[in-house]
Amino acid sequence: MSLSQLKSLVRRTSGALALAAWPLLAPAQAPPASVQLSGYIRHAESREVVRYAVLAADGDSARGQSNTDGFYFLKLAPGQHRLRIRALGFAPLDTTVTVTAPTTADFLLVPRVVQLQRVEVAADEQKSDVDPTTAEMSVARLDLQTIRQAPAALGEVDPLRSITLLPGVSRSSDFSTAFSVRGGSSDQNLILLDEATIYNPAHVLGFLSVFNADAVADMTLHKGAIPPRFGGRLSSVLDARQREGNAQAYGGTASIGLLSSRLLFEGPLPRTRGSFLVAARRSYADLFLKLAPDTSVRDTRAYFYDLNAKANIPLGTTGTLMASAYAGRDLLSPSKDFAAGWGNVSGTLRWNQIFRSRLFSKASYTVGSYDYLLGFAFLDSRVDWTSRITSQELRLEESYHFSERNILEFGVEGAAQAMRPGDLVPRDTSAVSPVRVTTRHGLSGAAYIGHVVDLGPRVTIHYGSRYSYFARVGPGTTYQYPGGRPVVWNDALHRYEPVLPVDSTRQASGIIADAGGWEPRVSMRLGLTPTSSLKASYARTRQYLLLATRTNAPTPLDVWEPMGPYTRPQRADQVALGYQSTLRDGGFEFSAESYFKRSYNVLDFVEGSDVILNPQIETSLLQGVGRSYGLELFLRKQVGDLTGWISYTLSRAETRFRAGEDAGINDGAWFRAPTDKLHDLAIVAVRPVWKRWTLGSTFTLASGLPATYPVSRYVVDGYVIPEYGPRNSARLPMYHRLDLSLTRSGRRTELQFGVFNAYNRFNAQSMSFRQAVADPIRTEAVQFSVFGIVPSISYTFKF
Repeated sequence: MSLSQLKSLVRRTSGALALAAWPLLAPAQAPPASVQLSGYIRHAESREVVRYAVLAADGDSARGQSNTDGFYFLKLAPGQHRLRIRALGFAPLDTTVTVTAPTTADFLLVPRVVQLQRVEVAADEQKSDVDPTTAEMSVARLDLQTIRQAPAALGEVDPLRSITLLPGVSRSSDFSTAFSVRGGSSDQNLILLDEATIYNPAHVLGFLSVFNADAVADMTLHKGAIPPRFGGRLSSVLDARQREGNAQAYGGTASIGLLSSRLLFEGPLPRTRGSFLVAARRSYADLFLKLAPDTSVRDTRAYFYDLNAKANIPLGTTGTLMASAYAGRDLLSPSKDFAAGWGNVSGTLRWNQIFRSRLFSKASYTVGSYDYLLGFAFLDSRVDWTSRITSQELRLEESYHFSERNILEFGVEGAAQAMRPGDLVPRDTSAVSPVRVTTRHGLSGAAYIGHVVDLGPRVTIHYGSRYSYFARVGPGTTYQYPGGRPVVWNDALHRYEPVLPVDSTRQASGIIADAGGWEPRVSMRLGLTPTSSLKASYARTRQYLLLATRTNAPTPLDVWEPMGPYTRPQRADQVALGYQSTLRDGGFEFSAESYFKRSYNVLDFVEGSDVILNPQIETSLLQGVGRSYGLELFLRKQVGDLTGWISYTLSRAETRFRAGEDAGINDGAWFRAPTDKLHDLAIVAVRPVWKRWTLGSTFTLASGLPATYPVSRYVVDGYVIPEYGPRNSARLPMYHRLDLSLTRSGRRTELQFGVFNAYNRFNAQSMSFRQAVADPIRTEAVQFSVFGIVPSISYTFKF
């Protein structure tokens, strides 16, 4: 035998001996210490996902929550476990589950039935919206089931109006859906519908929102401690999700009210396990106007409509492909010489997938658009005035679950925006010269990372950061001003004044101006007892798009403007400290939060300037600093005959614009912001009164908004010229209103009677001053109010 053959034999023999001896030498295979259980929480009847459901295994030994897409994750020891699942608006689910290996399973929740006779609800059948066991704070979620039983203006249930019944959120007027969060302006709220941006959420000049309550599944408002995945606005994020449709059976609803009618149809998609939903809403004032005896009234056209659509297709057992769309439009034409139309369009295409039971991945593409069109007669010609803002966004989001209380979140996004401030174009050849304001273009991107982890049984921390970047790009025109300042302070007249440009530069491509920065976010929980905790948070936010509006309530003609060479992006830092507690397993909940927010580069306007069709809009804008602080109290009752909540906010919002020592608005001193409300109280109560009938009521009481009143006057040639006092040094009268509703619910029908402003209080929306007709030397105040008492009736049929 040769040496090489001997070596080969030794190798083969030693390998065989090792294989034979391995079962004796190797330690016994130990069972896994823990395995993961993951999947989706779904509606038992429609198979729609249920968001923010709380899961608890074996008491509270393992605890988790479904995310914004209904996905949950738990890490359990092998064996059998008792699992309890609760969600707002659903009956609790108690079940057992056996896991021996990584398992994917969906759980079905049955909607909580509202008893219209005497209600005896066990305390353990409620899920609280306030969760002392997580680091989440400064979050408000609408209970749409309660909202549908509460009074609605003109019978139209409006989720966006209902948001203002929660602490820290206030409305600017009865005739507007614009809302302020912790003293911020309305454009500082990022409004999302299935992750697509809605730029103007208003119908009927602001009286109603674009959110059809029949098509909306839930709404979540982040007022502070905003998660790192959100960005682009300073004050808040309103995340609205449309319903997915019933995957089990075809059905729908039809509703008719005084203002509009609604129709919804849903069901399973053929040859798939998916579902679809289509909803429509239209007002019909124009149909009744045709019955008027006055021909000018008969020719009036005034209506709005909404279209909502959504489809879901399962991809295997762990993936979903979703497509949703929204289109809404308003038209107002009081005569053949004038017509106005405006509306939103949005769309979302999203793919969700669970990998290895731990990684939840989501890729989405969204589009959003808002435009308005005015057509009117001018100098014997027909003129069209148009404006539009559009955006496209691509996002990739990942969340890796090490355990139910150790989650790593990260993602990237990129977006493109185009803002056309306005074009004034004659329809025919005439003496009217066209006016075209250069379209603004922007590119933005962001990356974020966040980590949610328990540091012990009593301490949870959610920390992370976001880096955002925005570039205003060509083509575009940049104007040059003396000293590089488009606005200067005039010491002699004691006011800001616009500056005329001395030159301009046309840039075909490339970066005109850019900015970026980090946005750290952190929130912490310290558990005091199993049902109470202290919480604290800090968040920095940045905003690169600005809304040029001179009113508290945005109008259809408002102009969006990106940051540029002379307009800096806004930035805010907010800290909050809070206490949360639940009683009777969520049957009662209480929260108290205090906050302080400092804002930089906030907007105001040069007096007398015009932002409409202004190519040098920077000559109308002022930028200063702002601060807001306050205390928010919230108490909700979910058990017994009487349910509802009480919210109260004590707050202050101020701004300052300085041009030097004792120079600027109000001499450079701090003054009340237009959104400042010292007191804001809301009470919502729902109670069954007899069989099938439910009584609902809401009461609101708030300080009047800041106003500027004249403090003296001059008489020149018989005309009274008022001299106004410091900016926002006065207030409108106290606001208060009571709304009532009475609802009869059947198996397939619902009839609701309502009274808006039950005791006919004419609340001041604004105050103006004029010379009295009887005595021109005397000045009189004129209060503008929108509504007195308004009755309503609506009827809904389910099929």
